[in-house]
Amino acid sequence: MRGILGAGLLAVAAAASATDKAEEPVRFHASARVELDVAGVPRQVQANPQLPPFLQDMVEERVMQWRFEPPRVDGQAKAGVTHVFLDACAVPAPEGKMRIAMDYRSHGPAPADGTSYPMPPRYPISAVIAGQQGDFKLTLQVATDGRVQLLSLETLKGSKRPFERDIKKWVADMRYRPEEVDGTPVATQVSFAVTFSLGPDVGIKRMREEMREEVRRSPECVAAGAGGEPERPVVLDSPFKPITTS
Repeated sequence: MRGILGAGLLAVAAAASATDKAEEPVRFHASARVELDVAGVPRQVQANPQLPPFLQDMVEERVMQWRFEPPRVDGQAKAGVTHVFLDACAVPAPEGKMRIAMDYRSHGPAPADGTSYPMPPRYPISAVIAGQQGDFKLTLQVATDGRVQLLSLETLKGSKRPFERDIKKWVADMRYRPEEVDGTPVATQVSFAVTFSLGPDVGIKRMREEMREEVRRSPECVAAGAGGEPERPVVLDSPFKPITTS
C-alpha cells in the first residue's frame, strides 16, 4: 500500500519537561488498533499503550479522522478491525515544547508483541565471520490464528544460503494479530525486505553523525521542522482500503 496516498503531515505542539527535552530530533513509529463501522469510519481507536499518554491521545485523534473503504461480503459492506502504523518525529521547540509530525505508513495485521516492525532476525555467526551480507524480499502469509508462513524468499543481493535457515526460523517464531471482518479473523499476505549488513568501516563518531542526518532528512522530521529509512512492511491483500489518511 506504500505510495498510493499523499498522506498529509500533521505538526502539533506538545508540552515536554526539561528532563524530557532532547537536543536532536527523535524519529519513532506509532501504531493503533482501529475498529471500523460498515461505512469505513473509525468508531474506536486504541493507540499502542507503550506510547506516552499524550502521544496516545494524538495518535487516536489523528486516526479518528481517517476513512477506509470497508470490505464487502456477498455485496454487503461489513464492519471490521485493522491495525494502522504511522511514522512520526519529535523536534525540540522553544519554551520546553516539542513539535511532532505524524504520517500514515501502512495498515494490516500487527505484530503480536505490540511493535510496529517484527524484531530483526539473528545474524548468523558463520556469515559474520565470513563477512557475508545479503538483501532479501520476503512474502509471508498471516493466518487467522496469527501464525506466519513463509511463502517466498527472493534474493535481491548476495546469496541466501548463509541466511536461509535463520530467516525461516525467524518467520516460524513470528506471531501476529490478524485483521477482522464482521467479527471473524482473516488471513492476509505481508511483504517486506530484510537486510543483513555488517555496516561501513567508519568510526563511531562518524556513524552517529550519519544516523542523526538520516533522521533529520526523514519526511516526518522535515514536517516537524528538523529537516533512507528502513523498508516498510506492506500488506498485499488487506480487506480494507484507505480513502483518506490526512
